[in-house]
Amino acid sequence: MTHKKPLSFFVKSSIHKPLVKFLVLFLLPFSVNALTESEFIQSLLDNHTFFEKEKINLTIKKIEMDGDRANYADWDWAIGGELGRISKYKNKENNTSSYDYAKSTSQLVRKLSSDLSKKFFSNGSELIISYDKSLPIKDEEMHDKDGYQGDDNTTEYLDDLNVSWTLPLLKNKDGILDQKTYDLAVLDYEDEKLVLAETKEDFIEEKLMIFLDWISYDAQIKIVKNRLKYSTQILAAIKQQNNSKNSVLVLQRSINKTQRLLLELESKLKAEERSLSVLLKGVNLNKTPLEIEWSARANLVKDLNNYCKQSVRDIKRIEIEQLKNKRTVKSYQNSQLPDFDFTISASRDDNKGNYSTYSKSSEMEYEAKIELSYPLSGNISNQVYLRKYRLKGRQLELRYADKFDDFIADAQKLTTELKQGIKQLDLYSVQINESETGKTQNELDAFLKDSGNIRFVINDQDDYQELLLDQVDAVINYHKNRIQYDSLMDRLLLNVE
Repeated sequence: MTHKKPLSFFVKSSIHKPLVKFLVLFLLPFSVNALTESEFIQSLLDNHTFFEKEKINLTIKKIEMDGDRANYADWDWAIGGELGRISKYKNKENNTSSYDYAKSTSQLVRKLSSDLSKKFFSNGSELIISYDKSLPIKDEEMHDKDGYQGDDNTTEYLDDLNVSWTLPLLKNKDGILDQKTYDLAVLDYEDEKLVLAETKEDFIEEKLMIFLDWISYDAQIKIVKNRLKYSTQILAAIKQQNNSKNSVLVLQRSINKTQRLLLELESKLKAEERSLSVLLKGVNLNKTPLEIEWSARANLVKDLNNYCKQSVRDIKRIEIEQLKNKRTVKSYQNSQLPDFDFTISASRDDNKGNYSTYSKSSEMEYEAKIELSYPLSGNISNQVYLRKYRLKGRQLELRYADKFDDFIADAQKLTTELKQGIKQLDLYSVQINESETGKTQNELDAFLKDSGNIRFVINDQDDYQELLLDQVDAVINYHKNRIQYDSLMDRLLLNVE
């Protein structure tokens, strides 16, 4: 009769190695070509067309802002010309006189005009230079009772030059009304920069969740595969003994259950890979797997109130809205004032012609004046808008306070979850270390000596596998909270860009 070797002879020594050793392996960097969290973020920023579209919006805002400034202070030059003919017939009768006559006039009009103006951004003043030159020619003829009376052609040469400069002293003083569009455009541009940064960070946060899910499923698959390898080795040894059919059946059912779990995890991993393939074009995750620094911890902010005021974009955006509202109120307040302008001007008129005899004249005129005007009924529409934007200012104050409180509450909640997460991870480490010399190994040793039950071994393996999988979930959940915390603090991209 052939002597049967003990079951432990057929079981490889690797079975006796605690599963926790595998956990140490997957927590370490597993590929020199791995794609880290920061590299993943940078890849998205460099390659994804989503950000190019948002950058175009910012560029458009910059063009509009610069255009408003240039349009305000640019020289405006207009040139006009006029060519026409005027015909007039006049019949005049005088019953008390022996003379009555008809008079007809034909006039050829030729005129050239040019106007040049410029507003000065610093003080709201305006300079206007205009020049007109005309060459009218008149033909006139008269009739009376005694016959026709003719008149010589009248040809005139007219040159008019005017220069004036107006400075507002009350309404629109320092250009407060004219500069409103540009000032608001500057604030809109600053707001658009914050919007772009916020959009980027929200997008990156969303994609990092996919990044972490892939790492989670990949780590869990490694744990389950290791469990399958472990169970398969025991099954092979039991089959060789050929005397424990019930143990074979029970263990095979356990292996089938583990295989179903593996298929489920692999299916989830493939779903994440499809999402990542759109984001990481040309990256082969088999050759360049994703990697995370498992031991990384969140850098918690101590002074949340001060940090919120200085660094949180949502708060800054409300502050920009407040500045825009104050600028609008300032404009409507100034519009309430009367028009009170100081103007200096100079003009020169040259005229020469040959109406019967040659004539020539030249006239210079200088003027300095202060003009005051104000509607006695006031500006009702302006008063309505002034009241509206003053109330809106109070709305923005309340909105600021609400947003501030919401931020503090969210930050405190995440801070608590992160601190609790550290405690939870430490507890998992203790439990896993205890399992290295715990019941699992004892049950296996007893079974190998034919003094134990395979069901106890399977139950302990199930518990141990569940502990490892739960630890992975806990670690990934901690890092998701860490990313959400950095996103809330608007510093997720701080070390990338």
